[in-house]
This record gives sequence, C-alpha cells and structure tokens, in this order.
Amino acid sequence: MNKISLQMYTLRNHTKTIADLDKTLARLREIGFEMLQYTVPAQFDPAEVKNLFDRYGITNDSVYSQALRLQEDSVGILAQCELFGTDHVRINSIPKGLTSTPAGYRMFAHYLNEATEDLARHGIRVLYHFHAFEFIRFGDTTGIEILLSESDPDRVQIIPDTHWIHSGGKNVVDFLTKYKNRFDYVHLKDFAIGEREETVEARPIRFAPVGEGNLDWAPILDLCRDLGVKSYAIEQDDCYGRDPFDCVASSFRYLSRMGVDRL
Repeated sequence: MNKISLQMYTLRNHTKTIADLDKTLARLREIGFEMLQYTVPAQFDPAEVKNLFDRYGITNDSVYSQALRLQEDSVGILAQCELFGTDHVRINSIPKGLTSTPAGYRMFAHYLNEATEDLARHGIRVLYHFHAFEFIRFGDTTGIEILLSESDPDRVQIIPDTHWIHSGGKNVVDFLTKYKNRFDYVHLKDFAIGEREETVEARPIRFAPVGEGNLDWAPILDLCRDLGVKSYAIEQDDCYGRDPFDCVASSFRYLSRMGVDRL
C-alpha cells in the first residue's frame, strides 16, 4: 500500500456531488493515490462513498467527527470506522472560547479524555489536527503542549502539520521527535514565501505543494520513516488560482522521488 495520502479538503470544490467525487477519485487514482483522508458529507450515503473508493482501489485512512459530538455520535462513528476499515477518527479544533487561557486547553483535554471513553473501548483513537494558534505562549509552555500533556495518549493523538509547526515558531523535526509517540499520521504542507507586500514588515506566507516551498524535507521524511508513520497526507489549503490537481500531483511526484511511496 502506497502511504502517500491526500487530505481531501484540498479538493473540496471538486467533491460537492457524488458524480464529482467519482470523477475526482478517478483522477487521483491516475496520479497514483491508493489512500485518501476523506470526510463523508452529511448529505452523502457512506456506503455509496465506500463503493466508489472500492471501485478505484482506494482506502480512506480515517473518518471525521465534530469534537463536541464524539459522545452523541459514537454509534455512527463506530459504524463508519467499521465500514472504511479504520481505527482513526479526526476531529476539529478546540473551540475558540477556550483558547485564551491555559485553563481552556486543560478543560478541552479533559473533555476529550471523557468523550473518547466509548471509542477507546473499541480500539478507536481520536486525532486532533492543530493549526498555528495552539502555539500561543503561556509562560514557558504553549496551548498545544498543555493539550497534549493533559490528554490521554492512548485515546488522543495528533495529526502534526509541517506548515503549522513551522508557522508556530517550532522546528519541525524537533517537534515531531518530542511527540513521536503521539501520532501515526502526518500532514505534509510546504511553507512558502510569496511576493513582497505593501509594507516590508508584512509576512507574505503562502501554502505550497510539497517540495516547492522552503521547508527542508529530507530530515522530516527520514524521521517519519524511522518512526513508522502510516499515512503521509498531502494538504494544501489554498492553491492561489493554480489547478489544485496540478498542485496535488506535484506533491505526489516529489514524495515519490523522496521514496515515501516505497515505505
């Protein structure tokens, strides 16, 4: 199984209908994808989506749930996990109202410990995908560090994102090494600098296909290989007018050249 995956948010404008999803899966299979990271919309039948994935020989590496509905929707979450053959559930971010104090991060961590109890009994782990804002400093610690220290590592993992780690002021390899026991999947997103803006002090930060930005990928991928990462999910939030399929294909080709497809 090729471990190069794709967070399908990148192609969100090409999956609005089942027919669109069908065409998109066909194009992704031609690029070489055998695994994706897809959230089944509420208006879609998960079984129909699974049939499409099977048709193209593609697996879904995880399913999605809103963080605040983990308990209420546990039956449906478990059903989707069984359908797609995964034991990983992605959740959205900590609510904004909890991000201004350390107590908020602790509260959310303790909520996750409780809300994942039923899922954990079935061998399901929850994956928290952070952004840059969780790197807010509280003295000698940060929001993401509080969240990880207060949450149960057997129940709550993270999907570290290379762009957001760098954007948050951390060295990507150092961060991944520190939390090497807290993740099975990674999000690969390059960190690029765009054209100069009106003022020289402005930071023209952009997303970029993997290998087209400024991150030093060799040590990142070497570490992920050594740690046995199971899913290397490409993600590019904005393609700035460029064909997203072209961006995705560029990332896939780069990672293939770097040997990720042979892991």
